[in-house]
Amino acid sequence: MTAAELDANLTWSIVRVARLVGQRLTDRLAEHGLNPVQFGVLAHLAVEGEMTQADLARSVLVRPQSVAPLLDGLQQRGLIERTGDRARGRRNPARLTADGFRALDAVRGIALGANDLSDVGLPLERSEELNRLLLEVIHATDGARPRDGDQLWTP
Repeated sequence: MTAAELDANLTWSIVRVARLVGQRLTDRLAEHGLNPVQFGVLAHLAVEGEMTQADLARSVLVRPQSVAPLLDGLQQRGLIERTGDRARGRRNPARLTADGFRALDAVRGIALGANDLSDVGLPLERSEELNRLLLEVIHATDGARPRDGDQLWTP
């Protein structure tokens, strides 16, 4: 494989950029005690109001088995609350608490600011176009659902 062939590989380019921007967001959110997956949970709950663990797993692209401990941690911090019975097989939706809304508000500017990739060579208007194109793929596939055992998706 040549360097030109490697650069022509769209999926590898997406992985490389995802790692770059993911690490930037991780670093910025860490100052507020959150990681990107936790941010995603809070943001989706803010949009949807209340979601089941299965819906959250699909929305933030984690394995369903990873959601319970993730939500446990957010609940212990007072950022979410569960509204159902925690018995196996029962709906156990989660929703944001007032502290969860405050935490999300505190990092909203960080998340939006991470969209500006001008410091790595992509002007803001091109970043917006890139996001539009990526959303086309996401919406066409109903999100990239993780497979069991796929370590890429572990929070």
